[in-house]
This record gives sequence, C-alpha cells and structure tokens, in this order.
Amino acid sequence: MTISATTSATISATIPATNSVTIPVADTDEAALDAMLARCRVLEQRHDFMAIRCETLRFLARHPSEPAALALLARAEFRLGRPACALAPLRRCCRQSGHFVFRLLYAHCLKRLGQTEAATEELERTGRVMPATGSAFYTAGVAFEGIGEAARAVRFYRQSLELAPDVPCVSHRLGRLLLDEGEAETALGLLARAVAAKPDDARYHLDYGVALELTGRLEESLRAVGEAIALAPSSAEALHNRSHLLLLLNRSEEAVAAADHALAVRPAFPKTMFTRSTALLKAGRWEEGWREYEWRWRSCQTPRTDIRAPLWQGEDLRGRHILLHAEQGLGDSLQFVRFASAVGAMGGRVTLHVPSPLVRLFRRVEGVSEVFGTLPPDARFDFHCPLGSLPLRFGIGPETVPADPYLSVPPDEAERQARLVRGLAERGGAGPGDLVAGLVWSGAPRKDKARSYALDRRRSIRLEELAPLFSVSGVRFVSFQLDEAAGQRAGSGLPLIDVTKGISDFADTAARLTGVDLLITVDTSIAHLAGGLGMPVWTLSRFDGCWRWLEGRSDTPWYPTMRIIRQERPGDWSGAVAGTRDLLVREVERRQAGVREQVVSMSDCPV
Repeated sequence: MTISATTSATISATIPATNSVTIPVADTDEAALDAMLARCRVLEQRHDFMAIRCETLRFLARHPSEPAALALLARAEFRLGRPACALAPLRRCCRQSGHFVFRLLYAHCLKRLGQTEAATEELERTGRVMPATGSAFYTAGVAFEGIGEAARAVRFYRQSLELAPDVPCVSHRLGRLLLDEGEAETALGLLARAVAAKPDDARYHLDYGVALELTGRLEESLRAVGEAIALAPSSAEALHNRSHLLLLLNRSEEAVAAADHALAVRPAFPKTMFTRSTALLKAGRWEEGWREYEWRWRSCQTPRTDIRAPLWQGEDLRGRHILLHAEQGLGDSLQFVRFASAVGAMGGRVTLHVPSPLVRLFRRVEGVSEVFGTLPPDARFDFHCPLGSLPLRFGIGPETVPADPYLSVPPDEAERQARLVRGLAERGGAGPGDLVAGLVWSGAPRKDKARSYALDRRRSIRLEELAPLFSVSGVRFVSFQLDEAAGQRAGSGLPLIDVTKGISDFADTAARLTGVDLLITVDTSIAHLAGGLGMPVWTLSRFDGCWRWLEGRSDTPWYPTMRIIRQERPGDWSGAVAGTRDLLVREVERRQAGVREQVVSMSDCPV
C-alpha cells in the first residue's frame, strides 16, 4: 500500500503520491484506516494531539499491527512531549515494516531518551536500507516535521532538493517550514519555484502569498491569493487570507465583505471571525467589532482556566471583588487599563494582574486597589474580566473613549527624573531653549514567532533612516530604545543621548518621559505609555497600521495628545520621516515664536 500525499500532514510515515517508495502495511480494513486518518487530520488542525492519541489507540485495539496507526500514535506522543511513550509503538513499527522512516524515528527516539549507543547502531542499520534518493530524504523530512523536529526536517528537505531539485513538492514543503521558522526571504524563493513548476496547484499560490505578506509585499500577496481562489473558489483558507490582506491594505470595509464570503464557505471559523472583528474595529464600526472581538479566545488567545470566579458580564459590583487581568502585549494592557477606573467607580474592589514591568505604574491608576505580577495562591474573587473585554462591557465607541490622562508619576520622582534627562541632554549639546525629543525606532522582535517577527520588521525603522530628523536645528534627541536595537546607536554617528540607564520597569520609563517635550516612536508600547500620561507623542505607523488607529486619520480617539504619521508605501519610511521632519521644523518655529512673544510681553512690564 502506498500512503498518499493527502495523509502527509497527519501521519509521520508519509510518502507523497509521486514517490515510488512504498510502505508495507498489515492486512487492515483500509476503509477503517482511512476514516481514522481523516478524523486525525481534523484533530491535528486543532492541535489536539491527545485526541489523536485516543483515536489511534482505539484503532490499534482492533488492528494492533498497523504500522501507520502505530506511527501516528508515536507522533502524538512526541507532540505531547512524551518521547518515552513513543518508543514502544515505534519499536513495533520497525518489527512490522522495517521501513527506513520508522527506523529513523526510532533512532531519534532512542537518542532523545539518552540511549546513544543503541541510537547509533539503529542509524547504521537504517543507512544500509535507506535509498539515496530525493524521495527518500523528502519522506524523512515529512516524518520529522510531523513530530515537531523542524531543524532535522529542514536538513532532510535540503538534501532532497540537492538530489531532486526540480520536484515542486519538496520546494513547497521546505518553503512552508522555513516560513514557520521565520526565514521568510529564503522561503519566498522556494515557494516561487514551486509555483513556477506547478502553477495549477492552489496550495502553492496560497503559501507563496503568505511568504509575500511576511516579506511586506502586500499587493503581490493579494494577487497570489487571487490566483489560489481562481483555482480553488471554495478554499476557505484562501478566502480567509484575502480578507486578512484587505485588512492589512487598509481596505477594511472590503475585508469585512471578504470575511463574510469566507464564512459562507466555512461558517463560524474562529480565525476568520477574529479577522472580521478587527476589520470592523479598524473601519470604526466598534459596536459590532467589540462583540466579535471576543472570538479571539477561539482564534489567537488562550482563555484563563486558573481563576475560580465567573466572567464578569456587567453585574453589580457593589461589595464585590473583581480581578482584571492582562491577556496580550504590554501596549494592549497600557491602552485598556484606563477602564479599570470605570470598573472601580461601580463600587467594587479592583485587583489587577499584569506583567511585572507594569505593576508599579498601574498602582497609581485611579480606582485600583492592588496590582500583582504574580497572584497570591490564596487570592479569591467574585468575578474576573480580561482588560481587552472591557470596551465591550462599557459599550465604547470612538466618541465615548475615556481620553483623559489615566497614568501618572509621583511629583517628586517626576521632578528628579526630568532633571536627570535634561542634564544628559545638555551634556549632549542641548541649549536652554532647545526642544528635547525622545526617540524609539524599534519594537520587540519576538523572533520565535514568525508572524510577530514579520510584523515587527514592518513597524520598526533602522536608526539611520531617521537621520533627516537630526538636521533640524533647535532639537536634541534622547534615546528610550531598549533591547538589541539600542545597539544601532553606537554605529550611527548620530548625536543621540541614551537615557535608559537604570530603567527597570514602565514606572521608571514614565518618570524619565517627564523630562522630554515630545516623544517620537514607532507603534510600540511606549506610544501607549506616553499617550496615557497625556504627553505629546508622534507615532510612526507602518502602512498596514493597527486596527486601533482606524484608517486615514492623523489623530486617534484613544489619545488626544497623539499624532499618527503613516507610512505611505509598505516598507518605505522616507515619506513618513520627511513628514516628521517638517512637523519638527514647525514645532521648533512655534516654540521660538512663543519665546519671542514672552520676551516682548516682559519688556512691556513696568520696572
């Protein structure tokens, strides 16, 4: 029996249909096997490996010698982090079939369990039976990809390409895997090869579109998805991707309509429902958007199960204790914590559970009783609510956002830190009347998450691209940049003073910000911090701006003191930087005119 390509995403013992290698299997009810594999494919899409384990065990109770089921059981154990439990089914696989894929996995399992000598012997035996062909190495790659061993799978796929460079399925599989590993540029070339070799395969166009998106080529990505839809009009994945790309291209109303089309093919699909919600929010349709934003719990967020309290739906809080907790990034917590004051005004006791860098800052939020980075084990609550669900609870629209400053710094600390920042700026050449501007040019890279890493690359700027700002006289820049991007300052040659020494959390950063007249930053957490403090902040937004900044606006209902400067073309910051420079020139002129007016006014005073 040859296992077809359609099962390749499900079982680790996989042979593509174009391969000549076959895996001997037991005398099994093939209809029952196919039905079990089909169920497991669905479960794998949900990453429910425990359910896959149960399915295979039930099947093996009736067909104990089926290698495909034994391999799938072993794979499930690997994905559950239990290689010791994978050993027995793999040993049985080798006895039943002896196929080199099973032997490779068995040797890998032995090595994982510290049985190095036995693993080496098994690898030597496997080397004598494994064909030195492209299809054999491809099969091994699929097997190791299936158990989550991406690095080994990449090596096998590359060896397969060396032996059979013109087989499109190898380029496709390797390209997909490299996308997941954050190597989008390399993946793009491989997927382009696959599309060129097999232009009638919708999956190849679809994955090529993903690679184009992750490298910032959004219009081309939309065209690639269009090709996939032309070949497979009922592809729910392609229809979803079209909606997602229209959202990134700031065509939010079209994205909503495209999501509706996708949902007609695959109703209530969480990923598409969440994309639809963000498109609604970006289009300013907040009443619908906040309602559907709750789909994030079935799409990209994990609901908490460690809080023994019901989810707050707006019940009376008088005399009650409610836990409000962070769920997403630091910026989201900084944005949504404003609603804690409204919760406190309802008469309840409000506790916050947030990442530790936010704890000291949030203790000063009005209406909050206590803030924890780690909840005490004996903590008890009457209700709980994620911070990101509070806009829905309060029915927030663009006209009803609580926009007054809600973050603050103790006055004595603000004065001390402002003196520190001003002193550093003066030592860097700032004159008494100069505008002191804070600068942040990069977000957190998150290289372990391919999409987050790609997004950060789109929102971040190389420091040298901001050089035109430094030509504006009357401005001195100080750096609030943290993490590895801060290293760009040393080699830039730009007169930029670092003011981050000694900063340990957002309370420290907030205090330092009191020493600047203006913050210029990319769309990252410090933009929300400055906005929440009510200080002037100019946010440089990537072309595919976040939903929270709406579309086509230079202001935002979230922060009255924020100006948004939008990237005009994907990947090209030159226009935004030039616009920022022009604004700086006007700001300096405005300040200087104010000083002149003050001097004239003082000269009119009687002596």
